[in-house]
Amino acid sequence: MLTFSVLKTGIEISPLFFAVLTLFLLTDRMGIAFPAILISIAHEAGHFLALICLKTAPKKVKISLTGIQMELYSNMSTEGKISVLSAGFAVNFCLAVLLFAFGEKLSATVSLLIGIFTMLPLASTDGGSIIKELIEARFTERAKTIENKFFISTCAAFSFLLVVAATATKNPYLLIAIFYLVACTVKAER
Repeated sequence: MLTFSVLKTGIEISPLFFAVLTLFLLTDRMGIAFPAILISIAHEAGHFLALICLKTAPKKVKISLTGIQMELYSNMSTEGKISVLSAGFAVNFCLAVLLFAFGEKLSATVSLLIGIFTMLPLASTDGGSIIKELIEARFTERAKTIENKFFISTCAAFSFLLVVAATATKNPYLLIAIFYLVACTVKAER
């Protein structure tokens, strides 16, 4: 794990991230890898733009096997954190509209799907982080217990849906998503 600091922000980069990114690029047969990477960068830029508007920076940015996570300073308000978390998928939806308007249907669809995925209430997504912030604001003493039960339940539900989808479509690659969901849920519980 490489660790360094830029201004007030600590940055951790796992070499496994680059291994997964390389594998994604090498196995892409539909031509979605490059647009997906660019759209993902735009998504993260949305978070940073929101932070700039709030005149703050993230405490830490982690680039790992499970993606890019941003740790915000604890003195930031719940509303501020939710604004920063929402900015990523808001950029995806705006970008999808623009791409559809310019006839870039594949890229627009990818942007829309990334936006929808990041809104899901899972331990590793922006939607899950928003749920976490709301739980911590409402149930300060029991927040961790409630979060763990919520994220285990949503992981189980989405894993079941992925098994059904993999069986119905005969697409074994959907089973990789289950590994991702479980890994992110276990990581969030620590």
